[in-house]
Amino acid sequence: MKHIFIICLLLMPFAAEARGYLYQGSFDSYGESYAVNLANLPNDKLANLPSDQRAMCEQRYGRILNDGLIDIRVAMGYLDWTTGSVVRSGSRNYGYSPSIDIGAYYALRELITGKCRGNLQLCRFKQETSGNPYVFVKNVTVHGRQVRARIEMQFASASEFLENNINSATQEQRTAFMQTFYDRALQDADAAFYFGHSRNGGGPDFAPPKLIPGTNKVNYAGYYKKYRPGFNKMLQSLSNPSRQADVIGMMSCNSRDNFMNKLRSVAPKSGVITSTAVLTVEEVYTAMIGGMDGLLRGQCQKSYYKSLRMTERNAQNITMDGMFE
Repeated sequence: MKHIFIICLLLMPFAAEARGYLYQGSFDSYGESYAVNLANLPNDKLANLPSDQRAMCEQRYGRILNDGLIDIRVAMGYLDWTTGSVVRSGSRNYGYSPSIDIGAYYALRELITGKCRGNLQLCRFKQETSGNPYVFVKNVTVHGRQVRARIEMQFASASEFLENNINSATQEQRTAFMQTFYDRALQDADAAFYFGHSRNGGGPDFAPPKLIPGTNKVNYAGYYKKYRPGFNKMLQSLSNPSRQADVIGMMSCNSRDNFMNKLRSVAPKSGVITSTAVLTVEEVYTAMIGGMDGLLRGQCQKSYYKSLRMTERNAQNITMDGMFE
């Protein structure tokens, strides 16, 4: 195709960063470890699958491959890190609730443009020559057919500093850009992955957090859970049944309870990847890597599910629905 009330913070341990953006080194480590696991995962062979599984897998990839392009888009939400106190890394003071989606972007870019090993396909992508520095391409072979793979990734935070982003024209422009990017991904891409906060059902969210006045606490009950601004925009983007991504990855904590039922009713032909608990960023980040790599290989039912769940925590908390049934 081209054309709960749980305060979900995406928990993470503190780690001082050796280089780059805040938490970039941690994302580097998460991605590298998971890529090693994926490298050892065999590729599916359609001829070896039971006929019913083969038919469902061919149906899913038939839609994805029909124009010779696998179009994957990754929208990184405004991923603020709230610890309850000032965040410091090395000698740098990041203040309250710094953003880590910028670090995640650069780590993922390094992974997808880095070396290949074993059966891993999420590797050796090249920056597209069109001039868009956020687009990466390579050729892959899926079910015996060579096709072009395209990955576009964007992040929401204008800077790592909350105090600079709040009431910032630059941040407002970035937020608006990201909302449009995600809307179009849901309508036109083969796979649209959101990596960020669920905001207790108020996400996907590409803006600095709405805080309870006079505090540093996110206003979940009075704003996100009450109005569900991001999810309502998402449903509007999916309102045309002829323009819906084949795969929708909700890589945020407790996204199954927050989003699943309504998404499946609005987009019944889309495969939906969700989480079942309040998770660390490592779990949803690595599951997203597995989901992207699985598509590039043409993995089917069991193998695609395995791609998402190659660690103990992912196996407990990452699930998918509607992909191959």
